[in-house]
Amino acid sequence: MKTLLKNISFLFILFQSTSFPQFYADSLTPDYVIEFWEIADEFAKQNEPEKKIYKIFTEEEINHIAELYYKCYDENPVGFQKYVNDKHKEWKKTFLEVTSGKIKKRPWLKVYALRYQIANRYGIPFTEVIGTPGFIRAKFDSAYQSSIYLPELKSNWSINNYVFVIEEVLKGNKFFASGDKCTISLSSNAEAPAPVREKDKSYLIPVTTWYNTTNYNGEVSFSFLHKDYQTLTDGGIPPKTFRIENEIIKNCEYFGIKDTNWIDFKKYFKETYLIFH
Repeated sequence: MKTLLKNISFLFILFQSTSFPQFYADSLTPDYVIEFWEIADEFAKQNEPEKKIYKIFTEEEINHIAELYYKCYDENPVGFQKYVNDKHKEWKKTFLEVTSGKIKKRPWLKVYALRYQIANRYGIPFTEVIGTPGFIRAKFDSAYQSSIYLPELKSNWSINNYVFVIEEVLKGNKFFASGDKCTISLSSNAEAPAPVREKDKSYLIPVTTWYNTTNYNGEVSFSFLHKDYQTLTDGGIPPKTFRIENEIIKNCEYFGIKDTNWIDFKKYFKETYLIFH
């Protein structure tokens, strides 16, 4: 139940002008998704406690892993999430059937183990940014409420919807386009408060896809951009929105830079975080 509510708290509906197939690289699983998973799976096998062996990646290997991770979320975020979720279904079946003996690590924990290796090399902010499919500059327009029916809860769930107009795309041009209107929806029952926003004000907003285990209908969500991987909780913290006022982006210390001119920030962002592009 807690996991379900957390997923719901991140949920919002993708703007009308984008069709959900754009979030897949193609109908087949790309090589970089398979390769990343194989490295994560092998890493988990090599680091089982009873073996008393801890795999140490070289700097070159970490760079390659980071590039694969970047591609998974930059080119095929939904396909990647679906691939790992399918692995989870296989794991869950084994978990339910096996009553004794050894149980393999959950698939997403294998992914997170590699993510932690990337963070050790590049830092958490860098790892969070390359694992976020989109960074859009958007102007807040309006808000309204709606509800969705959740079969898992057998009840309606209240949703707060925030309408934005995209002004520019820093990351995720494959999925987002300037001039599109998007409705970002967040559960009103979520632990995370509403995002900071003001009418006709511009913000840099990190967004990520959210893949339901049954179907994908174009849903995406705010990326909270974690500061650490020890306590992955967003309770009481609103989704990050970085205000842009008089062409100065504010409160962007997370990216390793102080308030700065938007043009300079874009150059810095590209040179610092889009090195695998």
